[in-house]
Amino acid sequence: MSDVLPESPTVDLRRLGTVTVATLLDKRVLGARATSLFEDRLLPLADALAGDGLVIDFSRVTYFGSDSFGRLVVLAGRVERARGWLTLCHVDAKIREVFRVTRLDTRFDIADDLVTAIGSSRPTEPG
Repeated sequence: MSDVLPESPTVDLRRLGTVTVATLLDKRVLGARATSLFEDRLLPLADALAGDGLVIDFSRVTYFGSDSFGRLVVLAGRVERARGWLTLCHVDAKIREVFRVTRLDTRFDIADDLVTAIGSSRPTEPG
């Protein structure tokens, strides 16, 4: 029996000046696809920020798995080490409630929209 590999991570990356916008394209971010998304695309991107910004656009996401929250915390640490900044935007109300209940909303800068997120241009503060 062969291992089934996840499809390519579904994220659209755009560079807007000193900010990289990563739009998550899957409605559900969990499991092997989420692992691949973070390990193959977002963590290497964070390591290369060198003071620039990363905005993760959740506009298409309706479910964010518990394992993905942990990976997001790791990503934030990598962004900090690269002296960059991280902002999340367009986070669904149910997902935002999980951030609130777990107190991760104090760890992450969460903007309502992409324009606000791009304009934040400040380093992520540790919680």
